[in-house]
Amino acid sequence: MRPHMNEYDTELLVNGEVIVLDGMPYQGRTVLPEGPERFACLERWAKGVAETLGEPVTWRATEKGELVGRGTVQPGPGAQNRRAL
Repeated sequence: MRPHMNEYDTELLVNGEVIVLDGMPYQGRTVLPEGPERFACLERWAKGVAETLGEPVTWRATEKGELVGRGTVQPGPGAQNRRAL
């Protein structure tokens, strides 16, 4: 049986601003399964972007205008700050 899915407005941020890479804003609508791990894919997405940028990235998910999930991930050791280059 397939788990019930919900749709959320999601975004990735650096210093409180939506990330834009190559002209593409990292925000939109995302369908996620219900359950305790529903935001795991957002966490992974943010981690990959943090590794690319070399700085902390915050992910947010809202539903009907209400914040339902948020987290900040750090880049791993040795990641270079892409914006500083």
